[in-house]
Order: sequence, then structure tokens, then C-alpha cells
Amino acid sequence: MKYFETWDLPGDLNMAIDYSLGFLNQPFLRFYTWKVPTLSLGVHQKPKNINFKFLKEIGYECVRRPTGGRAVLHFKELTYSIVIPKWHEFFKLSVLDFYKEISKIIVEGLNSLGFPVSLTERGKKGNTLACFDAPSWYEITLKDRKVVGSAQMRTKDFVLQHGSIILETNNEIKYCFKNYEFDVMQYGLDLHMKIEINKLKESLLQAFSKHFKIEKMENIDEILKLAEKERKRFICTESYT
Repeated sequence: MKYFETWDLPGDLNMAIDYSLGFLNQPFLRFYTWKVPTLSLGVHQKPKNINFKFLKEIGYECVRRPTGGRAVLHFKELTYSIVIPKWHEFFKLSVLDFYKEISKIIVEGLNSLGFPVSLTERGKKGNTLACFDAPSWYEITLKDRKVVGSAQMRTKDFVLQHGSIILETNNEIKYCFKNYEFDVMQYGLDLHMKIEINKLKESLLQAFSKHFKIEKMENIDEILKLAEKERKRFICTESYT
């Protein structure tokens, strides 16, 4: 499995990279962060309810993910993505089994740092547009609050799963939508303790290395070139409503 990291990239480029990796016929693992706080919508979510005025005033971005699920405000987090091509044994797993296996690895990495996280065994239906108001099947919780939110895209050639591992709670998502009431949600690893992002990354990488043969990539220029061609499809602006 090829592994690389990218730090502080624009949201549309982050999504384009994840999407483009699916066409390279190799398994990939990536950890990344975002240039500015960014609201991402699931591929089927309607942007008409977004408060673009608020996003513009505060300097946040908006993107549409290639994956499903509900809205996430990417802020103080470490984001992961994993891409599995059709020849890999993980490609045969069902949607839920794939979630379960990847979540178990992340739980392993978090447990080793002292976080008492666990997998949900039964999904709950959220009642807002926000991803973190309720855990779905095999998502990761801490003190009964969802702290990792993941989403998946499946094609005949690859599976892409990516997700947000929240370092600190941020409730500004309640201002990102028009006329929607959000309860103040507490979620994030800081419910238990604060963790430095590189320490978190190294622990998760070690956990993934126990299950996959990891090969670190030093040069990702070709990947970035591919992704540049796909960026526009993930931009979410008021004109797209």
C-alpha cells in the first residue's frame, strides 16, 4: 500500500486527490489537513441551504465530497483516506464490513494512545444536516459521542473511504446553514484529552502498518497533476445551488 501525507491543501484539491487515486490501480493510504476550515457536503446533499454569506465573511471554503454522508466542518482534525483497487482482497468486502475493518484499525491506533474509543454496533439516524450529530454503523465513539466520521465511494474499479478524526470540538457548523437549528454538540478526542496531530498520525500509521504493507511515497508530483484536472468538480459555491 502506497502511503503519503499532504498538509494544509485547499479543500477542492484534497477531494480531487482522493478521487484521482482511485484511477491508479493501487492501494493508497493518505493522511492530510486543510488549508482553511472547510465545509464538505456529501455527494447527494443539496447546497441550497448553505449560508454562503457566513462562509465568505469568516473565510471558510465549501466543497462537495465524492463520497456520501452528511456535512462536515473540517477544522481541527486529521483526515484519512484509503483507496482499494478491485484486485485487492478488501475490495470484496461489503460496505459495512469495509467500514468495520478500517474502523477497527483506527480504534487500535487511538487505544494505543490512551483514548478509550470503541465501535458502535448499531447505527443511529441523525436528525440534522451534520455528520457528527449521531454515529452510524461501525463508527468510532468516545463517551457515546462520535469522534470519527467516515464516508465511502464505490465504483466497479475501486473503493474510496475517507474520514475526519476530530481533535477538538467546533460548533460553527450551526452557522453554515440557513434556518437550521443545531444543538451544541460535544465531539472530538479532546473529550478525553488533547493530542498533538503528529503523534496521532504516527500512532495511526503504526496501526495500519500491522495490517497492510506500507510503502512511503516521497514524490507525489504525478498525483498532484492528475488531481489538478479534477478540482473543479468538487467546488461548491452559491452558483451551484
